[in-house]
Amino acid sequence: MPDMQMFCHTVCGDTGSLIRIKENHMANQDFSLAGALKVRSAEKEDAAHLHSYCFPEKTEAEVTSELDDDLAEDSQTHRLVAEVGGYPIGQISITRNPLDSAVAEVGGLAVSAPFRPLGVADHLMAAAEAAASEDGVKTLEIGLPSSEANVIQRYKDWGFTEKPLVVLQKLLGSVPEENEDEDEEIAEDGDENGAVDAGGEQQELLGT
Repeated sequence: MPDMQMFCHTVCGDTGSLIRIKENHMANQDFSLAGALKVRSAEKEDAAHLHSYCFPEKTEAEVTSELDDDLAEDSQTHRLVAEVGGYPIGQISITRNPLDSAVAEVGGLAVSAPFRPLGVADHLMAAAEAAASEDGVKTLEIGLPSSEANVIQRYKDWGFTEKPLVVLQKLLGSVPEENEDEDEEIAEDGDENGAVDAGGEQQELLGT
């Protein structure tokens, strides 16, 4: 998303004063973090710190490669980082829907553990909304597993609502035993009327 690459947002409190972060211990190093929390567009140089503070489970090469993809000129993803004292300690990404430029998917939200109680995620989400809106996006979406109840509630707290959508799936290469038994009964009975009735029920269910 080239139009949003220069986005930079300094977080302010209700009184307009900059939020101050107390000194914290990160990755076995003591940093002076008495600076303002700032949300800005990600840069190539952020890879090492994002690996250390947000994605330690990945290799640095993986984090670097993913960031390079997001920063590519033809990328539809805009990644933002939360920075304190010059160190990226959180991130979020916005990816435009290739079929609908007014819709984008938000994802990749990650914050270094010591900063999670300080509301960094809230500021990242607010900055993502502002950046997306500035670029013409009207709707933000995210797909989450139904089992992630706490995460779903957090997004609802941010104003997200559930879409009236039902996801259906069919496993190919196998036939449910119940259907196999029904097919055998129809074949044995040779009941033409029964087959017609079953077809009629399916038509009613599908509205055809």
